[in-house]
Amino acid sequence: MATNITQNLEGITKQFLDINRNYINKSIDVIGKLKNSPTQKITNINQDLIADVFNGIVKLNLDYYSKLIDYGFTVTNKILSVPENRLGENEEQGSSFTLAGKGSAGSSIDISFVLDNSKSEKAFCQLENTPFVSIDEHKENPEITVSFQPQSFDLEAGKSESISVLCSVSEKSAAGTFYSYARVIGFEPAYFTIVLTIEQNTKQDAINTQPAKKTTAKK
Repeated sequence: MATNITQNLEGITKQFLDINRNYINKSIDVIGKLKNSPTQKITNINQDLIADVFNGIVKLNLDYYSKLIDYGFTVTNKILSVPENRLGENEEQGSSFTLAGKGSAGSSIDISFVLDNSKSEKAFCQLENTPFVSIDEHKENPEITVSFQPQSFDLEAGKSESISVLCSVSEKSAAGTFYSYARVIGFEPAYFTIVLTIEQNTKQDAINTQPAKKTTAKK
């Protein structure tokens, strides 16, 4: 399919270039004949005006075809491009549930939930999440990383799996409330939200553990 579209665009582009090339060549021939014509009728024509008109028409045609070709390639790129599976792009659908934790910079925050497979078949599951973003400033916080345990696994029909969400907060992390969208690949395109409140550094080792939350997987 992609090959056919590319070939068609190449053919159309070549036709545009050929049309403009022929148009310009013919126009140059006409102007040359006008300048060299011995007849009174032709010599009375304002040749500068003819040249200006010709240049204006050529420019309009070139602008038109250039924009048309650019538009064709823009549409083609959109057709051929693979849409990214960005977590949270369907935010208006609402998060399935929220996991909340609290800690300080330099701490680890351990949250967990239970995933149920209500399907009639085994499902391969893989977890992923977006970078954490500040709720107030809407800026990413690269100092928070997440690891899921297990990260990927097979879940038999009717079985459950406890998932640990280990959030590591760098000592360089700013204080504030941050959120990340996460999902389990292999299930419906719903997502859940991880919300972390990072407090100012204290001498206390802040490790927060939230009781396991139970959720049911749907196809």
